[in-house]
Amino acid sequence: MLRDILPLCDKVFYLNPEIGHFVSGAHFLPYSNTNVFATELSLPTQTGRSRIVHAPTDSGIKGTALILDALDQLKGQFDFDLVLIKDKTHAEAMELYRSADLAIDQVLAGWYGGVAVEWMAMGKPVAAYIRDSDLGFIDQNMRRDIPILQLRPSHLVEDLAAILSKRSQWRQIGEQSRQFVEKWHNPDKIARAMLKCYRDPRLPFVLE
Repeated sequence: MLRDILPLCDKVFYLNPEIGHFVSGAHFLPYSNTNVFATELSLPTQTGRSRIVHAPTDSGIKGTALILDALDQLKGQFDFDLVLIKDKTHAEAMELYRSADLAIDQVLAGWYGGVAVEWMAMGKPVAAYIRDSDLGFIDQNMRRDIPILQLRPSHLVEDLAAILSKRSQWRQIGEQSRQFVEKWHNPDKIARAMLKCYRDPRLPFVLE
């Protein structure tokens, strides 16, 4: 692929920033999997027992066992319910997502997935491991705007405790998350930028 196929392309895109280390001259492409403006805003609650969701679509990559162990250690300190979402239709999963106050994406992959975009479109605060060494491959304005709550696999209990202790901020973070996906994961903007590149591959991929 690297030697024979990609050199034939006018432009190459990747969805995960880590690929930038291996494919020189390629461009980061944000996920466009969610119709953001058709997604109803459902901000976190601020009182009562908090509800945390996690979707272990690939538990090995997402570090589900680590997440469960860390949350188990924090049960005596914080009042929350954990909902694992699997083996559901998309409509069923979306309904469960809407009931969440906090969503945990992954703690190993180093970037957030398409489901995190759905959560942020709903106005949910999302926690995930973002690998700092990959961030040089995305638009630096996007890097500045990322609202993801950082989780480090080596400090997972401490990081989750810090997030759970700041529930009063979750609603504001949820609002910032919605604004983030409107700006950076808007399918219409991404399609317009891609069309410009198809018309003239010499043009940069820019979301406007």
